[in-house]
Amino acid sequence: MLYRRAKELVPTPIEHCMGGEGTVMMERLLEGPEEMLGKGRAYVRHTLQPGVSIGKHKHEHEMESMVIISGKATHIINGEAQLLSAGDIIVAYPQDTHQIACHGEEPLVLIAQVLYE
Repeated sequence: MLYRRAKELVPTPIEHCMGGEGTVMMERLLEGPEEMLGKGRAYVRHTLQPGVSIGKHKHEHEMESMVIISGKATHIINGEAQLLSAGDIIVAYPQDTHQIACHGEEPLVLIAQVLYE
């Protein structure tokens, strides 16, 4: 069993994440792969202030799912732009290329999980 209190999560700043703009604040919810039974490398909460983005990147031999918790996002996957808001879910499968940016005046909060293929 694993139990972690919210106050134990330490935000880590990531400047120009994947070549994006500004600083993404990341909180590791699980330490991968050891806390993910070897099936993934990341289970995190990202907070992006207005104007902040995670740059274009490709997933090879892994998939990434994201759930928008609050705020709005512009997500571009394989060249297709999508506007996302709270409750929306996206999945980037192996070989997909995507990027995401905070869209609007309030922070974007999302949960992302990266699993191995």
